[in-house]
Amino acid sequence: MPVSGATAAQAKSVKEQQEVALLLLDALQKLADAGEVDAACRIAGKACVVLRRSAPGGERRFNALLHRLTRSLG
Repeated sequence: MPVSGATAAQAKSVKEQQEVALLLLDALQKLADAGEVDAACRIAGKACVVLRRSAPGGERRFNALLHRLTRSLG
């Protein structure tokens, strides 16, 4: 079955959003590795809130990062 133009555009948009999320996850990990764990956690938490309803899969990735990073706090 051929993919309509709108569906193809939506798929491309989703793929691009996933790529941006991966870049941000990588940047947050690097921020934490540089000693800024608290800042990385705050940003990851904000990303969770933003993505909670619109992209639950993306939210889960940021939530997982947040939980990994919080182990190193304290």
